[in-house]
Amino acid sequence: MVVKLHLARRFGPWALGSLAVLCVPLTVPLTVPLTGPQGPPPGRGPGAGMGRGMGPGQGGGMGMGRMARMRGDGAAEPFADARTCALCHSSSLAAQALWSATGDDVSPYGLWQSTMMANSFRDPYWRAQVSKEVAADPDRAADIEALCITCHGPAAHHGAKLSGQPSPGVAGSVGDPLAQDGVTCTVCHQAKPDGLGTPASFSGNLTIGTERKIFGPYPQPAFQPMLMHTGYTATHGEHVRESALCGACHTLHTHHVEGAPPFPEQTPYLEWRNSEFTTEGPAGRTDTSRSCQECHMPDQGPMRIARNPGGLDFNIDVRDPFRAHVFVGGNAFMLDMLRRNADELGVTAPKEALERTARATRRQLAHDTATLEVVDGRIVDGEVRFGVRVTNETGHKLPTGYPARRAWLRVQVRSGRDVLFDSGAFDADGRIVGLADPLREPHRDLVTSAAQVPIFEAVAVDSDGAPTTYLTRMAARAKDTRLLPRGWRPDGPHAADTAPAGIGDDADFVAGSDVVHYRVPAPAGGGRVTVVAWLLYQTVPPAWVDVLRGVDTPEAARFVGMYDKAEKRPETLGVTVGFIQ
Repeated sequence: MVVKLHLARRFGPWALGSLAVLCVPLTVPLTVPLTGPQGPPPGRGPGAGMGRGMGPGQGGGMGMGRMARMRGDGAAEPFADARTCALCHSSSLAAQALWSATGDDVSPYGLWQSTMMANSFRDPYWRAQVSKEVAADPDRAADIEALCITCHGPAAHHGAKLSGQPSPGVAGSVGDPLAQDGVTCTVCHQAKPDGLGTPASFSGNLTIGTERKIFGPYPQPAFQPMLMHTGYTATHGEHVRESALCGACHTLHTHHVEGAPPFPEQTPYLEWRNSEFTTEGPAGRTDTSRSCQECHMPDQGPMRIARNPGGLDFNIDVRDPFRAHVFVGGNAFMLDMLRRNADELGVTAPKEALERTARATRRQLAHDTATLEVVDGRIVDGEVRFGVRVTNETGHKLPTGYPARRAWLRVQVRSGRDVLFDSGAFDADGRIVGLADPLREPHRDLVTSAAQVPIFEAVAVDSDGAPTTYLTRMAARAKDTRLLPRGWRPDGPHAADTAPAGIGDDADFVAGSDVVHYRVPAPAGGGRVTVVAWLLYQTVPPAWVDVLRGVDTPEAARFVGMYDKAEKRPETLGVTVGFIQ
């Protein structure tokens, strides 16, 4: 009892729960064990996985986190790999913390490890694309790799920056465990609010200090356990709830030649700002506002957000809301590729976790992304005439992010069991049937033949006006028919970077939706026809892979090999059926 009172006075109310650290062996298993080159997670045995560079005997006891890894210049390493955070922010069978109402592991570590964020450095498509850019312009290799690793291996980048060293680039980071951690905990949670939302922060230029403060969304954090076990200080930082934090990496401009105007390669944050979802407008938060975190980090309800290193519950406050670190995005295709090639790629997340994250991704794509409707259907002058309205339900363009991504309409007109018309069909390789040159397909407002396919995409051109998949050659957008978010305005913020391109005089391509018009021959015998419309989506179109086939680098060859073995059926974002008499 004397020990309890002493700890409570010194460390606060969490101390009673943390007594288990002193008297319970660290053998409580995690529900989703981590295997692979990073080793077992904390909580599997004394000293296991207690952070980057810690040797035997330096983990598992009180005060172990004070053994911060030292850099060559004598300063403490500002970053730790995610296993250090998993010491308390992973689930345990002996704790109630971090389990959902349905008994699922919703711990930050358990969810994060199977996301594209955690695997951003391992992403074989990214590695292939970087190698392609470097092979095409070897004189700019250092600059290209430095730009790319800023967001795909940010701990390696910022660690070098803080120590006054040049960027290690991609090749120089392959053996670095912190780079392998991708977008890791101690990057996002050490980012300061300074400059967020301004151009100075874009392209991954976060401000990270050396104070070892971990910012979180909750006021009055119980900071003592984190400080004792890791050497970091839990600190309230409201900015981690804000889209501007995400916007630092999800706003990227490139330059095709030195001194050229910046090309808006990825602009999800800017698109969100110019939408009804923004929280940053003159009116502040409105009824339609949603931050990035509110859409991509599902609320898990009230719970304690940590357990003690012995695997038992801390006596800490219940927090509400608690948002899942699953970062549901739009790239189920790549999650499947990571799972199927886990050993070759060094993926440490369990395959079951990768499957779960892919399921969550497909659920969001299918239910929260777009809606379709057949409108103005009629049969006149021997033609079936109708429109398909596609509504963007997201807070940014659809699709958004990396410029390879595309969505398109597949539309069938049926008379009974007979298919009279089929536009937008795809083959086993994921290619759209009937397109001779997919990178030169114009915007379609009116479709009259199966060879005409409405594709919602961005197509960039180089300085000669030729379509290109090289980010370092992109000079302008010849086509940007990605669906605008609701509330987008031509006089709104960042309109120049987010405006559509190549839509001609399409009057019903408006903020939040587009109507594509169809005219196809009616059945000879008359009668009712059925219209079925799908909105299909790809993150890696075959035309982008075709360019990689001609790139002589190990990374390109590896990705092409994995791609050729993958299931290439596009995702379905929406489907609708209409009947026309």
